[in-house]
Amino acid sequence: MRLRVALPIVTGLLQMGCYNYLPLRRSSLVPSSYLAVTLTESGSEELARYLGPNALVVRGRYLAATDRGLALAVEAVESRRGDIARWAGETVVVPGEFVRGVEQRRVSPSKVVLLAGAAVAGFVVTYEAFGPAAGGGPSGGGGSGPGPR
Repeated sequence: MRLRVALPIVTGLLQMGCYNYLPLRRSSLVPSSYLAVTLTESGSEELARYLGPNALVVRGRYLAATDRGLALAVEAVESRRGDIARWAGETVVVPGEFVRGVEQRRVSPSKVVLLAGAAVAGFVVTYEAFGPAAGGGPSGGGGSGPGPR
């Protein structure tokens, strides 16, 4: 029973790691793509009242380029110490002069193949351990009960 509960949780956690962040040019931004915007030192200081102290990376969905900067539906803000603050999709505009770099999250084919291989191996091991031969149901012959009359 524990395995049935643990397996989906472990699979979900592993899928979160199936992405890479790749550098992106601002001219190729597509709305609703998931971005990681790295701030400059001055950007971190200027946006502290909105993002919190020592903000380094703002992660979220790209909404649009405005005359003020990049509009993001923020999902998380990572500080310089590595702390991650979760957000609920609030919109924040990051001015262009405060952006050191923009990276787009993309699926990593090698990580997906590794995860799929691990999942198949896990299912095979589970089947071998708990498959039909390991069932607790009635088995044919060898019983200690009374025989047929």
